[in-house]
Amino acid sequence: MKTMRTLLAAILASAALCAPAHAVGPAIDWDPAYFWQAGATPTNLPAGGILKAVGIVSLFGPPLADLNANLATKEYTFVLDGFVSQGTTSVGPIATQFYVTNYNGGTIAVYEDPTPESVFAPNPPNAQVPSTFQDQGLPILTGFFTRMQVTTNNFTAFQTGSIEGDINWTGGTLIERFRGSSGAICPGLFTGGATWNTLPGVGIPGYLFRHDGKIDLQCPVPTTKNTWGQLKSLYR
Repeated sequence: MKTMRTLLAAILASAALCAPAHAVGPAIDWDPAYFWQAGATPTNLPAGGILKAVGIVSLFGPPLADLNANLATKEYTFVLDGFVSQGTTSVGPIATQFYVTNYNGGTIAVYEDPTPESVFAPNPPNAQVPSTFQDQGLPILTGFFTRMQVTTNNFTAFQTGSIEGDINWTGGTLIERFRGSSGAICPGLFTGGATWNTLPGVGIPGYLFRHDGKIDLQCPVPTTKNTWGQLKSLYR
């Protein structure tokens, strides 16, 4: 039994040496972003449909903390596109069901706009959405998603759920700021709560979800090489 405990402890210690390090606070934060998908409802996002979103950044953290998202002379926006629904799966009894939709593909682009003009116009796409969120110059960050999931349900009082995915950054004028100590570009975790409440000031016609979210960087740290004997000695 002692040998087994030692073995398990050593494995856990070895895994901890390779664990990703998380930045303190989000690199990008927003409220709101709005999502839409033609022909979908909050609890049924049919297979093959394309999920899209636009948002306005409200706060930056390291390594983008020098950017001010609240200046009157500029704004920071982002556009998500190309998420292909794999169909919605329901879980649980009818009265308390969860709805899970996974997506393939998808991209993100974050823009710095010196002429603030973005507007969440109803019933996108239209003359203002997504154009007013991506109409100025080169994006400061671009990337693609390796995972995206929308989770909703039919029983929460304020129609809440979550939207979460993983980002691999590929370009943009500030991408080098996301380079970690290992020399690699740190991936991002796109996460946050969503609501499909239709009350004025929350919902907008033509959009499925309002999203209050953030992007955390997940930078791996260099691993430390140890021999099996060194690991075992920690637990003697």
